[in-house]
Amino acid sequence: MKHPHSLLLLLTALLLTSCTNTTALKITPTQEGELVTIPRHRLAVTLTPGWRIAKTAPANTLLFASAANGNLRFVIVGPLGAKDPGSKDALVANAAYQKGIQQTLADGGFSKVDRAGMFRVSGVNAFRCDASTRDKSQTILQVHVPYNNRVWVLSFYSTGEQVSRFTAVPKILQSLQFLP
Repeated sequence: MKHPHSLLLLLTALLLTSCTNTTALKITPTQEGELVTIPRHRLAVTLTPGWRIAKTAPANTLLFASAANGNLRFVIVGPLGAKDPGSKDALVANAAYQKGIQQTLADGGFSKVDRAGMFRVSGVNAFRCDASTRDKSQTILQVHVPYNNRVWVLSFYSTGEQVSRFTAVPKILQSLQFLP
């Protein structure tokens, strides 16, 4: 395949709308919402109040949740690239990889890239891409986070407002933790 990550990205976008596999999650109430720990992969994220976690999720999906209003969904997929050689930090920072993500989103109907670039999350440089359908009726934010020589993909999908307008999105992204 010309762009091996292309299939994954398209699959992630499609998985946001369907649900079959169960991942063991540990859910702990906190003042900020619910701390969702994925022990097998040693990562955690805090969902702000009002999120519902699906009991079943698509294959390779670690977490599938939706906001109470039903217009915003959140998925964590990974780990990706464990068997592929090379630094995942360099991969995520690579312009060709980033263009591949944008092209895959466009192929999936998200033809307008609203914002794309590197930013810091959980102490590492990650790539984010905000995109929307031509009529802006659907938006997606994908964040590719390299950690421990793997890539984790966090995706938010909205059928109403732009993903960037939800105050929960940056809070959830910045709550991502890689555990010892």
